[in-house]
Amino acid sequence: MIPSSGPHIRSGTRFVGRSVPRREDRGPLTGGSRYIADVKLAGMLEVVFVRSTEAHARIVSVDTSEARAVDGVEAVFTATDLAEVESFPDHIDSIGPVRQRPLATDRVRYVGSPYAAVVATDRYVAEDAAALVAAGTEYEPLPTVADIQQALAPGAPKLYDDWDDNRSVDIAYPRPEADRAFAEADHTFTATYVSQRQTGLPIETRGVVSDIDGGTLTVWTSTQSPHMVRTTIALMLGVPEPQVRVIHPVIGGGFGVKTHIYPEDIVVPWITRRLGRPARWIEDRMESLLASVHARDQRHDVEVAYDGDGTIRAVRCTSTLDLGSGEIFYPGTAPVFATNSCITGAYDLSKVQTRAVAVVTNKTPSGAYRGFGIPESTLVIERVIDRVARLTGTDRAELRRRLLLRPGQTPYVMHAGGRIDSGSHAESFEQALELAAPALKRVRARHAHDPDVRVGVGYANYVEPTSPSYFRTTGHWGGGDAATVRVDPDGSVRVAVGLSAFGQGAETTAAQLAADALGVSPSEVTVVLGDTERAPYGLGSWGSRGAMMLTGSVMLASERLTAKARAIAAHMLEAAESDIVLADGAFHVAGSSQPSISWAQVATAAWIRKVDLPDGMEEGLETSGYYHPEHLEHQPDDTGRFNSAASWSNGAHIGIVSVRLSTGEVSIEDYIVVHDCGTVINPALVEGQIHGGVAQGIAGAMYEHLQYDSDTAYPRFASFMDYLVPTCAEVPRLSVDHRESPAPDQPLGVKGCGEGGTIGPPAVVLGAVSDALSEWGVELTECPVTPVAVRAALRAAGAARGRAEGNP
Repeated sequence: MIPSSGPHIRSGTRFVGRSVPRREDRGPLTGGSRYIADVKLAGMLEVVFVRSTEAHARIVSVDTSEARAVDGVEAVFTATDLAEVESFPDHIDSIGPVRQRPLATDRVRYVGSPYAAVVATDRYVAEDAAALVAAGTEYEPLPTVADIQQALAPGAPKLYDDWDDNRSVDIAYPRPEADRAFAEADHTFTATYVSQRQTGLPIETRGVVSDIDGGTLTVWTSTQSPHMVRTTIALMLGVPEPQVRVIHPVIGGGFGVKTHIYPEDIVVPWITRRLGRPARWIEDRMESLLASVHARDQRHDVEVAYDGDGTIRAVRCTSTLDLGSGEIFYPGTAPVFATNSCITGAYDLSKVQTRAVAVVTNKTPSGAYRGFGIPESTLVIERVIDRVARLTGTDRAELRRRLLLRPGQTPYVMHAGGRIDSGSHAESFEQALELAAPALKRVRARHAHDPDVRVGVGYANYVEPTSPSYFRTTGHWGGGDAATVRVDPDGSVRVAVGLSAFGQGAETTAAQLAADALGVSPSEVTVVLGDTERAPYGLGSWGSRGAMMLTGSVMLASERLTAKARAIAAHMLEAAESDIVLADGAFHVAGSSQPSISWAQVATAAWIRKVDLPDGMEEGLETSGYYHPEHLEHQPDDTGRFNSAASWSNGAHIGIVSVRLSTGEVSIEDYIVVHDCGTVINPALVEGQIHGGVAQGIAGAMYEHLQYDSDTAYPRFASFMDYLVPTCAEVPRLSVDHRESPAPDQPLGVKGCGEGGTIGPPAVVLGAVSDALSEWGVELTECPVTPVAVRAALRAAGAARGRAEGNP
């Protein structure tokens, strides 16, 4: 744990660097929070969406007559009714256009695609009527595409008739330096690594409530980006943006799933405008699994050039992403670019050539999930290093030591243009090794006399791009954010920010930053977020950007506000402005704490007592700051390179596992994390982010898998009976330590930390289990690592050994 005080605390700060208690927790812990399902309005109608039961089909007809006749049903709408609504925009020219409609028109491309909406006075009535619509729908089934291999097969059925094939993306740039390295290397090998399909699975499902009053359309939605939702609703419904207000209530988790803008976000407000009544839709769990974005599902075909001493000369990697149907806004293509950009992890490997491919299939659309392509890239490079170590007889840890970025190498420009400005890459790994050594000794001693158990250790060293550009992801939005700071006449502070809060502690962080900047207590700071009417335009919370964006925007606004307040105080004290200092919430002349002018006195003058202001000064005490990080780039150059993130956190993960040979059961006996996210604002918040991230990473490494039938593309999941989610009993003991390498070009040296915990576990578990089974030559290449997968690998290894020895 980071100590409560120390060199990481900025000189003059009182709250930054301390574990100030979370102010967001009282509501969730006492049941007092208002989630989207708690929004109830007079006369509110309930909406249920009718979803496709076919993976790929033409809609021949939809008979809504029986449903409309049900008592309590107010309306049934299909795509024809929404003809005047704009399609979701295709902002990115370099990917296949899907021209997504709010409701499917004549074709459905995945099970769960919405094609009708039933509106009733009661949810139960709406569900019954929706079943009648489903029964009255006639389909013409079309050939399906169930996975990447089928999508790329010659003559494969096309999901979009005007595309050449099923590729939405296929981009590669020449790297002659990598070609030369391959020609000069002693050895090469090829391998394929797979990250399975998952979803973020927030505890609270999605939901939308809308109302119209006095010409203003108000939309409550469980989104991570309220302003982006407002812009999109206004565009698609043809409403001036000031007449749309979007509010997110308390959100029960997001994890990237709620960064996207879904058909329901458009259709429910449209229903309110059409019927003139409030409307509400709350996603059930089956819908959440079928209709909220999936993620991961990448295949990596890798070539590696290396020398006999373990030197990795070059890497080529084709990363192929299964997009599902692609019908989601913003598009789900960006994670494959993030994967390729970070394919080298925290290692000094410059000769790398990548190809990014994204294909459409008849699955739920893919999109964002915590980690956003980096767990996939980390899995690849760590498995590559382990294999080179095995092939050359090099110690696995020693080879990583040789490859890791070392002090003095930053700023380091990665193969794809990412600018690693700072970090503790080698130091974090050494610290993790030191922490892991006694744990590994204990675990080996515990199982030393059990012939059915083997023990292994796995490693992951990663970089985490924080505060990235959103332009390559959305084709429209950039990467900055805003804050407005106001001091009211009683001296209390109001901070409004463009970010969103969904459990990560954004409100607490904003209060800490403002309190230090203005010399007040966090308890005197009111934080406003998640409401487009009350907060400045911002891009929301995603991409480990909250800490940096809050720091930059709140500090900038606070500095401007303090400058004006200092001028007012100087006038009131009849002193030179340059002599005025702010300390403990009051202004006074340097060297003498009395007389002093409080924030309340300054604000009263600014808002009420014009007579106390300097001549010519504008009234009011409210300023805004828009922060855009230095060095952040939004588009690649002609070689495909650009610095897509403002700063780069790093970390080292080590996991120790035991494997029971007879059953294939894998137990994580200990898990060590050393994490570096620059200057830490609130150590307790960072600790929570790491613990939660590791738990989600382990879920992907060992449990969660959205499986589809390979012949029909029909989902094999509909509930938690089919989608295995770990509980707290499956999350191992964690040993977490922190380092601080401040970002030299960012305010206070802050970086992000929201995704680092999720990045390491897949690579760690694969490496550790492979290490445990190394005497059989087992090299696992895909997740999840289940008992079935372990037993299959052992059988395959035994069969291979038998063939090598000439046995049948």
